[in-house]
Amino acid sequence: MKEPASMLRLHPVAFPPAMLLGLVVIRLIYLTFYVPGEPSGVQSLELRLEAQRGRILDRREAVLAMDAPRYQVVLEYPPLVQGGDPVRRAKWLQQVDEILSPMLGLSAQEAARNWPDTWWQFPIARGIPEDLARAVSRRVEETGLRGVRVLPYWKRVYPEGSLLGPVVGFVFFGADHQGLEGRQGAAGVEKAYDEFLRGKPVILRVPVDAEGRPLPVKEEALAQPEPGGEVVLTIDRTIQAIVAEELARGLQESGAQRGDVVVLRPRTGEILAMVSLPAFDPNSPETLDRDARNPVVQDLYEPGSVFKILTMAAALEAGVVQPETRYLDYGCVEFGGAPICNWDRDRYPGGRGWLDMTELLIYSRNVGAAYLARMLGPDRFYAALHAFGIGEPTDVDLPYEATMRVRAYGDPNWREADLGRQAFGQAVSVTPLQMAVAVSAVAHDGLIMRPFVVREVRTAEGVWRTEPRIRRRAISVQTARTLREMLAAVIEREAVKARVPGYRMAGKTGTAQIPTPLGYDPRETIASFVGFGPVEDPQVLILVKLDRPRRSPWGSEEAAPVFARIAARILPLLGVPPSASGP
Repeated sequence: MKEPASMLRLHPVAFPPAMLLGLVVIRLIYLTFYVPGEPSGVQSLELRLEAQRGRILDRREAVLAMDAPRYQVVLEYPPLVQGGDPVRRAKWLQQVDEILSPMLGLSAQEAARNWPDTWWQFPIARGIPEDLARAVSRRVEETGLRGVRVLPYWKRVYPEGSLLGPVVGFVFFGADHQGLEGRQGAAGVEKAYDEFLRGKPVILRVPVDAEGRPLPVKEEALAQPEPGGEVVLTIDRTIQAIVAEELARGLQESGAQRGDVVVLRPRTGEILAMVSLPAFDPNSPETLDRDARNPVVQDLYEPGSVFKILTMAAALEAGVVQPETRYLDYGCVEFGGAPICNWDRDRYPGGRGWLDMTELLIYSRNVGAAYLARMLGPDRFYAALHAFGIGEPTDVDLPYEATMRVRAYGDPNWREADLGRQAFGQAVSVTPLQMAVAVSAVAHDGLIMRPFVVREVRTAEGVWRTEPRIRRRAISVQTARTLREMLAAVIEREAVKARVPGYRMAGKTGTAQIPTPLGYDPRETIASFVGFGPVEDPQVLILVKLDRPRRSPWGSEEAAPVFARIAARILPLLGVPPSASGP
């Protein structure tokens, strides 16, 4: 078994008692549910004993996914009905019903209508409790009913349901990379760490008599599956629940169709919470085909004005402006043959006049962002986006991460107008996680860390712990600290609904139009807010995204309050002391 990337092996570890449950299930298969008969043939029955899949835990060891034993009643064509004789088959199913229907409350004859012709074995009841499973087994033995087995199996259970569905993922039954059938991780952590979670199943060949009944086998001859390892996440279940609660409130109050929030530690890249609403429940298979996505990692969107953080960072880093640099703000300007207008041009048709760089961010000037892009020029602008990781995956340890290449200078379809629009977050697409990771460089003195959701993997071979890893330096320490103060002024002077009592925070609003095949939608928006704090020692970064809010289109009105409520609840929980100069 190979080691996960970016992990450090430490020492062997003993499995908790729960892991031994797999051995108990194997014993039950033979000792409890197989009815020995008299030898009368030299045949064998091939059985796959599924390994117990490892648990997934949150950072405080709360169980997020586990295997639980369940039982099923399985019909097998006995020799007397093999060969396709419909009369004998019907009589056999009638006999099964007479004996088992009163106990199971179902009809074997009805269930057999869906029995594929190519299957010799078919489950008619799954998930039955252990006491009923034992009663059915005894009844089968007492009556001599042939072609019926009661077998245990592992069922994947997700105690937190939809709260962590997009992060944890789910499993399905299919063939692995070696062509062996079994349970496979299909999404989230279940898929990304499937190799460590799945364990090693065992194929048993049990001798049977002429009528397919297992013959006695010494227990010590039975091989035992190797249980899977445990995976411990960086996710804090309590913080996840707080975020989900506040996001649900934000959706209800704003009338938004859906929303996403990611909470991470900028200094390490640890993801503390990742919430999308509505979310799928991995305990409900009927929802998995259509809804099993993690939008924070998989869904692209145009971020709008939160992107001005990166444009300003590039301009400060290049030295083309200082915080006190002033420019003349107009309501609209021409850029590459296309008009670029401020969001409040109806209120300020001629712009706001002379503004400095901090005021550019405070009043979220589209014209000002285009002014910075023109001063930078395409080479320096796109080099800065690359430094922030825009247009490439974050390398998060979750599957199916989406990314879109930035349309940049030199591309055949690039136009000068793209430079102006991209400066304020149009004509460029990111995922919520990519946007959060880019802004985290400002909180972490210019360094971008690789984001991750798995802190530790425990197997029989040892323990691997994820080590924080620097991906690159995006900007200098001085630029990051200067920009932090400018973003603190955004909250202190304009985005007041993002204020957190007792803490001095920094952040930026975003209100993005939604592109359609016919151009940008004139009414629908994506309202967002990204912020971090405390400013003097940033411990946490929070990005909030609300899709198509109804009450107000603005990030300052809808997303900022969600950010503030989440921060106010989780900062004390994380032990972060209030700011000395907090509001």
